[in-house]
Order: sequence, then C-alpha cells, then structure tokens
Amino acid sequence: MQPAESLQSRYEETPYRDQALPQFDLSRLLGLARLFQTPGPEVDPSELRVLDLCCASGRHLREQAAHYPQARFTGVDFSRAEIEDGQRQARAAGLENLELIACDLLDFEVAPAGYDVVLCHGAFSWVPDEVKQRIFDVCRQGLAPRGVAAIAYLTYPGWKQREAFRELLASRVSGVAEPAERVRQSALLLRLLHEGYSAHEGDVHAASLKAVVESMQKAPSNAFLHDELGVEHDPCYFMQFAEWAADSGLQYLAEADLGSMAIGGLSATASPILQELAPDFLETQQLIDFMVNRSGRSSLLVRDDAPVARGLALERFCELDFTTEFRNTRPANAPDGTPDRFESLDGRTMRVDEAIEKQMVTRLSQAAPDPVHYSELVDGEDGASEALQRHLAALVSRGLVDARLPIPQSAGPL
Repeated sequence: MQPAESLQSRYEETPYRDQALPQFDLSRLLGLARLFQTPGPEVDPSELRVLDLCCASGRHLREQAAHYPQARFTGVDFSRAEIEDGQRQARAAGLENLELIACDLLDFEVAPAGYDVVLCHGAFSWVPDEVKQRIFDVCRQGLAPRGVAAIAYLTYPGWKQREAFRELLASRVSGVAEPAERVRQSALLLRLLHEGYSAHEGDVHAASLKAVVESMQKAPSNAFLHDELGVEHDPCYFMQFAEWAADSGLQYLAEADLGSMAIGGLSATASPILQELAPDFLETQQLIDFMVNRSGRSSLLVRDDAPVARGLALERFCELDFTTEFRNTRPANAPDGTPDRFESLDGRTMRVDEAIEKQMVTRLSQAAPDPVHYSELVDGEDGASEALQRHLAALVSRGLVDARLPIPQSAGPL
C-alpha cells in the first residue's frame, strides 16, 4: 500500500485534471432519488446541502454553486494546492455559497446528517481500503435521512483488459522518476501497440484492443499520470461494492445513468434464464456488468433506514421536471415509414417507436436545455393517466429522459 504522504505528494506535484460532472447535477441526482423513494417529509429545495469528497479544485462544485445559488456546497481534498486554486476561482466568481477545505479525508469531521447529497468522483478506485471505508462512513454519517450519495468507481469485468495494459505501462516506467518522462515513454508504448493492432484490419479482437489503447491515448497527461500510472489502482466487482456499502450502513439505490441498468434487446429465451440465475436485484446488476462488459459505474446509495422501492414511483412524476439531451435526427425528406432515430450530443442513439413517447422527447428537445414540468409535458392530458406515466417511465428507464427535482436556479444556463 502506498503511504498517504506519498500519494498526497504526487497530487501536489502534478494536480489532477478537474472536470465537469453533468451526471452529478444536483437537480438530476435528487430527481432520480425521488423516483425510487416513497413519499415522506422532504427537504426544502432552497436549503439543500452538498458535500464533495476528493473534489480536487472543485470545478463541479463551482459550476453547481453558480447554478443553484440558494444551495450550499462544501468540497474536501487533501491537496492544498488544488484547494487554494479552487478558492481563488470561487472568490473571483463571487461564490459565497461554496466552501473548499484542505483536509485529509481520514481527519475530516463530518456533520451528522448534515448533507442532502454526498459526492465522490474519480477517487474511490485510486485510494487505499482505509480511505474507501472512510468514504462510506462519511456518506452514512453525513447523509440526511432522505439524502443520496453518488460514488463513481471502476468495475470488472470491463476494466480487466485495460488493467493488463496498465500493468505493461507500469513495468516499462518502473525506474523512471520524472513525471513528464513517465508519460512520454508510456505514450510511445501505446503508439507502438496502436500501430500493431492497426496492422490487423478486420480482426475483431485486434479492433477491440485498439479501442482500449485509443481511449488511454486520449487522456490528458496529468490525469494519465494518476489514473494509468498511479500506484493505487483498485477496481472491483459491483457485488463487492454493494456488499461493502451494506456493511457500512448504506443501501444501493440505482445508477446515475439509469439507462445502464437494463439490457435492451434481450431475447424471449434469455429473459427467463436471467430471472432464474439472478432473481435478486443486485445479482441481476452483476450479471448485466458481464453481459455488457462494464468498466465503470456511478452508483447512488442511501442510508439503510431510508424507504426505497425497486420500481419507479410513477405517482411522483407530478413533482418533477424532465429534460433530454436527445434530438430527432430523422431526415425531413425521409420516406414514409422511416423510423425516428434520436441522437444525443455524445453520439448515443435511441429508437423510439411509440407515438406518445416520440412526442414527449420532441417536446423536451425543443425546450432544451430548459426543463419541462410534468404538467406541461402531458400538455393538458390527464396527468393521472397510468398509460402516460408508463410511457414516461419507459423513457426515463432507458436514459432518453432525465427526471429532475425543481430547484431555484440562477438566470444563466449551467
């Protein structure tokens, strides 16, 4: 295990790449949580409190604090250089609802039930077990009774192949101390591998390996140094994560990417096999990871005493706003009978066959990036219609539509 001091010095020497996290948007996370929770006393949307663990310079928090000025945000990271950089940027932006704290997570004292949302992105799989346990403990201690935690982490089996490349790179630069040189030599090795796989055009296996190498080549050098060449690197299976969370007083709720929880196109013969092999909800999720070769999750957790349901609470739709990133890309001059195809900004495509579902996605895409409240989305239809709710639930479950809790926002876009 790498000493905490050594790990900290690496991040002080080369700051980590900070990034925006749209999947961890406050309104979106709380909207998802609301869909899986039974009705009960709710927090005032104007008094929300968010804690971000291992936040680096807090870019995500700064963006959220600017967008949701009535909520309060706290970020913690052990890199004083990162925190000081984030504090400077927060002051320049006039963000009075954001606090960034330089502190080792093992020493951080969390306010009991003091937060409605606890985040941890880009750290869980790169820290020692004692820090992982502390992340779980802070989530359990810090979450309000109906709060939600979101933790991103690497998963097997999808990470197995990338892990093999990582081990090759680590052996190559094991005697190299200078960070820039470690990155340079790694880049050369990846280039060689890429050339080798490119020479086997038409080989499916080579194409798969080439795709993994290309994804590693796209990483910024500072992120590559910590993620691919860092000493701590600890992916896990989903069930290991869920069981550890349960031992820490937390229960698995869902994925921040709700559409990743289901398998599309499963045959009529395969569905009963899956149900027989994995009658338990968590076991089903583990098998799905193998079926899609998943390499990472962003899982939502709640306290073990929080009331939850495994199916979407359709009766809660009336409380929520809805958005979509998808646009209908069907050509205007397409022949009759050409199916509608919806595409997102990041290149994902979805087919929508039901007329009412097409209308809903189109309505949301026209309003984007602004959300549309449920009452407006059904446009004068019977808001209590079970058929409408089922259609909307299908869109939400597939990841075509996001549910969001209405929260007071700033005038400008996020």
